[in-house]
Amino acid sequence: MSASLWSRLAAALMLRRRETRLLLLTAGVDSFGTGMYSATSMLFFTQVRHFSFAAVGIGISAGSICALLFSMHLGRLADRYGARSTLIVVFVARAVGYTLYLLAEPYWAFLVLSCVVTTVDRASSPINQSLMGSLFGEKERATILGTVFSVRNGAIVLGSLAATVPVMFNSPALYMVCVAVNAVTFLVAAAVLTRMPNTSRTTGAAAASPGEAVATTIRSPLRSAPYLMITVVNAVLLLHNTLLTVVLPLWVTEHTAAPRWALTTLLALNGVLAMACQVPVNRLFSSYHAASRASALAGVAVLAACVAYAASGTATSALAALAVLVVAMLAHTAGECLHIASTPLSFSLAPPQARGRYLSFYNLGRVGQDLVGPVLLGTALLHSGAPVWWLVGGAVAVAGALPWLLLRGPEPAKELAHANR
Repeated sequence: MSASLWSRLAAALMLRRRETRLLLLTAGVDSFGTGMYSATSMLFFTQVRHFSFAAVGIGISAGSICALLFSMHLGRLADRYGARSTLIVVFVARAVGYTLYLLAEPYWAFLVLSCVVTTVDRASSPINQSLMGSLFGEKERATILGTVFSVRNGAIVLGSLAATVPVMFNSPALYMVCVAVNAVTFLVAAAVLTRMPNTSRTTGAAAASPGEAVATTIRSPLRSAPYLMITVVNAVLLLHNTLLTVVLPLWVTEHTAAPRWALTTLLALNGVLAMACQVPVNRLFSSYHAASRASALAGVAVLAACVAYAASGTATSALAALAVLVVAMLAHTAGECLHIASTPLSFSLAPPQARGRYLSFYNLGRVGQDLVGPVLLGTALLHSGAPVWWLVGGAVAVAGALPWLLLRGPEPAKELAHANR
């Protein structure tokens, strides 16, 4: 890469800023461990701990319920004590939790740990977003969100590739190593965050200082109709993730004529395109009203993907099925990138003083979708085929259009800060 090209890229991605480099390093280390753990965790619990698949599923569901109930309270702590300090504590808690998985042999201990670990896992992302919101302005925020997302995708892929060795050898000892590596990455991420400048660029109403309670007059996200709406929309749009990770593997291998290697090819295509396109797409839809358009376009793209997935099941030749699946994955990836680009809505509609609490509430859509999405979609799509694909796509398209239809007024960030006093 030439010096001039690198200079332009560094400027566009704000790589000369220390905060950017530290955030990207934290995201990369965290996600590498997550990739290793995700690829081997089920094997660890079933072959090392000897829990049944159903028992592990119950534990995961219990953890999701706890996250649904308690993760927003960690967002409150971020508002009170600062996002950076709270995120460091969350990373340390994740490290301890995953380490204890190596020691917890009784099933009850796994259930308890699953509840604790899933709660802090789900709280990590919104607190991290709150930190980015305090460090970067609106235009910068779109770029940093896209860059962090791309780095996370790349690091997860690398972690998954690293997990190939223990999977190939089917080694219980190496499965335990993957869990341990994941725990260590959170300690490294916490150490990196201690070097982050403890500064804030929050605009509008003054943010609560560390140790100072957020004003009790701040309206709950549950009482904010726009915020409640975008949280539900986020949950519905996140069905694209369930389609990719839960439904697609079984659909491609058991319900289409495509060759089995098509699955890994499609997933690789998704990963590469998402990493390459996320930052430009985020920069294109960086403003409040542009983000609402991104939400609507995301719904349309997912609808197109669902229609194509349904059509792939009717193709009689392997080549035709593969071609239709590639088209579906292109639309799917576009929907994924556009959905991420709609994230600025969650910042613009949140009072600056309570950003941690509001972003944690917004991310409950992910927790709820993780809890019910796989069961509903996995059963319906794999047993009913095309009509359900069309229904799911239509539901996502309608949900995605709601912010664009209902949030037509001026950006509410400043007005909201005063209205909540």
